[in-house]
Amino acid sequence: MAHGGLPAALQLWPEEYLEGWEPADSRLFLPLLAAVPLGTQVVLRIAIRGTGIGATISGPVIAVRRVQGASLTPGAYLLLRGRAAGAGRYLERVARGLPVDFNERDPRFAVSWDLTLAGEWGRYLATTENVSSGGCSLHWRGPAVEVGRKVLLRRPGLFAPRLPARVRWSAIGGGVSSAGLQLEAGGRSAERWRTALDREVKRGAQPV
Repeated sequence: MAHGGLPAALQLWPEEYLEGWEPADSRLFLPLLAAVPLGTQVVLRIAIRGTGIGATISGPVIAVRRVQGASLTPGAYLLLRGRAAGAGRYLERVARGLPVDFNERDPRFAVSWDLTLAGEWGRYLATTENVSSGGCSLHWRGPAVEVGRKVLLRRPGLFAPRLPARVRWSAIGGGVSSAGLQLEAGGRSAERWRTALDREVKRGAQPV
């Protein structure tokens, strides 16, 4: 999320997350969003403090509370649907200290970016099929890349410098190779990726 200078990532204590999460209505209250307009589509990486575990949520702002009182905090509610709702439930289990499946994935969106894909086996122009906050799937014309291989992604004007990623699955058919990549970048590089995805979601990119 990069609306109005707000960060793309947020860390919450377990009690903070549980206080704002309403599983029956699949909505999440966040004081951070008090100034965000109704209807804004938000993409935000939330990590639960003290656990090292996080997930990406996405959804529209459906209600805003701007009045502050003795027991009321200004903020806004996000409506979580589909995979985003699953991410909300996942974070609830983390906050409660319950066992979690680390294979649960972040929401993916149908986003087409032309990227340079480079590695020891060559350099190719690739196109993404879907993108999440932590990776993407993409295809290109050329030889397949082995699972576990480290590659570099780059697209001038979208994010830079090159982003390191690891190949999680690989396939080839009809001369077209495809792969699923998990980003290994952190810090500003990872934030640039998430900010670029945030812009696509605001433009109407659909979850897949």
